[in-house]
Amino acid sequence: MKYPLILSLLLCFSSKAQESNFPQKWIGEYTGNMVLANAHRTDHMIKVDFTMEELIEDSLCSYHMRFYGESTIVKDYLIRAVSKDNKVDYLLDENNGIIMELTYMNSGFYGMYEVMGMIYTSTLRKQGDDIFYELYAAPTENPYISGTEATEQEEAIEVKSTKPMLVQSVVLTRKS
Repeated sequence: MKYPLILSLLLCFSSKAQESNFPQKWIGEYTGNMVLANAHRTDHMIKVDFTMEELIEDSLCSYHMRFYGESTIVKDYLIRAVSKDNKVDYLLDENNGIIMELTYMNSGFYGMYEVMGMIYTSTLRKQGDDIFYELYAAPTENPYISGTEATEQEEAIEVKSTKPMLVQSVVLTRKS
């Protein structure tokens, strides 16, 4: 129990007020080549266009991703602030009834969610003039389980890990 407590304390004491560059430095049009990697297939690459717009100041933004594969797929999302004063907690609305929580930190949005036996971890982060997007997925069934033995000083720690089976990754560069 000692290690999770120390990690939590470090995170609390090392955090400072978030300097948010969202959405001001994000607004615009971007493009890139997304790598689609699957553990049991050859990597594939597709062109992606990305547009970020502010709809309501400090409250609501939209972003559109257009994927150019065998057919063109367009995804429209809303990023909604939980409140105007909160620069950490957001909601990602897929415009189809699915809404997921996001945390803004380290100049980016981070999310985790579970869908149909898979756990997904997503990152949408501003890096200079670029935006980095990455999505990992791993099955929730049959995790690898390991851990430590209990001692007089510490409780036993059980760790369940899963192997990512797919990754989608792209560096989106601002269009001129």
